[in-house]
This record gives sequence, C-alpha cells and structure tokens, in this order.
Amino acid sequence: MRSRIFALVAAVIALALVGAAVLAYRQLAAPVSRFAVATVGAERLKLASAYLRRSRDGVVELVAFFPDFTPAGAFADVAAATDLDDRFARLVFIELKAADPALDPAERTARLYQRFLDENSWSHPGGLVARAFVNGSPFEGDELFYVAPEGRDFAARCRRPDPSRKTPNTCVAVFRLGDLDVELRFAASLLSQWSALKDGALGLIEAAKR
Repeated sequence: MRSRIFALVAAVIALALVGAAVLAYRQLAAPVSRFAVATVGAERLKLASAYLRRSRDGVVELVAFFPDFTPAGAFADVAAATDLDDRFARLVFIELKAADPALDPAERTARLYQRFLDENSWSHPGGLVARAFVNGSPFEGDELFYVAPEGRDFAARCRRPDPSRKTPNTCVAVFRLGDLDVELRFAASLLSQWSALKDGALGLIEAAKR
C-alpha cells in the first residue's frame, strides 16, 4: 500500500515537472515582438523595437545609423571584425519629449545662444556659419554651427575640438515636430550633412506616428 502511495506521488511530481518544463519552453520559444509602442506627450509612436535605447519619465531615446536611419539599438551588426569607431561615427541618438512651450527650438539661436556668442565667425562645410561661445558663458567650450541668419532651419551646439580628449567630438541639435521636441546627438564629422540628418530623423518619427 505504502509503495503504491509513493509511486503515485512520484508520478504526480514527474507530471508537474514535465508541465513546468513545457511551459518554460513555450515561454522561451515564444516570438519576441519586433515592434514597440511608445507614448510621448500626446503622441503615440510605433517603432521597430531595435530602435529603442531607453525610456524614462515621458522621454524616449532611439538610436539609428546614418545615413539610412536603420535601427542601431540591438547590436545585431556587431561582430569580431566590426570597426567600432566607424560604427560609433554613424550613430545618431534621437531623444523624444513633449514640446517645451517656453522655447521653440527654432528660436534658440536668437533667444538663448546669441548673447553668449563671440563676435567672430567662420564658414563651415554645408553652408553653416560657425561661432564660438565666449569664456565664462554657460556654454563655454562649445561652438555653434547654424544656418544664417538665425539658425531657424538648423543649429547645432558642438564641443570645441580638443586633440587630447579621448571621447569623440559630438553635437546636439533640437527640432520641433508637432507636439514633440526631437533632440539629435551625433558625431561632429556628420555636421556638414546636417540636412540629411534632419530629414532622416524627422522622417523616421513621422513614419512612427502613422
């Protein structure tokens, strides 16, 4: 009698283990969604999940490759032979947040930056005007590259080149798209291609809103 009870208990345990194993296998084998839905302010965006880098407090950050703006957040392209410096140089980080009602990005040069800029200017490839921020300003050590006369079409703040710095020189540009402010961070080497940067990023977001 006791042996039958032990056999029954053993059978129940075995069935439970098999059931748990099958459930775990199904969960592991279940396909991972290729798309993610992100809500930023009043906007609802549907994007390939491979674009997503992180999300926090109503701010979503994406990462894409320039110039075609394909997803770069999944590292699927990285292999032993990958040139990581070249990969980083092609990355564009895109931060999305609800539009700031206090300041339209198109007015930043005139309303925020202008009073901190040095009087001297120089030209930059891509038709941009370049000016340094004066020492002692909140943007000391940066330079501004913008489309004349007031940077409404494009303006990017970049770190001043420093050969001793180990980290790559990067730039930040911000655009308004409907109810969103779109901030781009990219390598300074892409600056002369500012029009393609702007069009590619805004095109990606517009497609995600449909």
